[in-house]
Amino acid sequence: MDHLLQVLCLKGRATHEALGAAVGADPTAVVTELEAAGLVERTKLGYRVTELGRTRVDELYAREREQAGRVIDDVYESFVPINDEVKQIVTEWQMRPVGGELTINDHSDRRHDDRVIARLRRTDAKVSTALAPLAITLTRFDVYPRRLGRALTLVGDGDHSMLAAPLKDSYHTVWFELHEELIILSGRNRSDVEV
Repeated sequence: MDHLLQVLCLKGRATHEALGAAVGADPTAVVTELEAAGLVERTKLGYRVTELGRTRVDELYAREREQAGRVIDDVYESFVPINDEVKQIVTEWQMRPVGGELTINDHSDRRHDDRVIARLRRTDAKVSTALAPLAITLTRFDVYPRRLGRALTLVGDGDHSMLAAPLKDSYHTVWFELHEELIILSGRNRSDVEV
């Protein structure tokens, strides 16, 4: 229940389907329970966390911060260079050089796209290792390598929207949520870090 509440708080608003993709299970029973407790409310655009729910999420992060201690900072420090690689990969996916100029990638150059996907695979291989110490202490973090792996598999299978589509559980969407959680847990603010 708490994990889904944290996911929803990160997303701001989410549909039933988006929550299911993020937690890897049918969220119906948990959402119903969260709604009944006044932690979540339904809107025209999906579910969102209430003020009471936000207070609960803040308490959850404080407890996790205490539980994981120094591990959080160590994981964050190992995450930063991987984050830099992922940002570059997403940029290369969205833009490509044509005649010496960067232009929007229309994905007509399959070799370019294949190189970007191959680079993402190599970078993704580092993620589980970087997160492992935190996932041992806070087991809910083991969902991130699975979500990233699912998105990467779909990209490799030809669904190129799963690399950076903002409204899907794409690689970039999951990566952004992971980064946000690490920022929160480490006591940083997004404005304090280069994103």
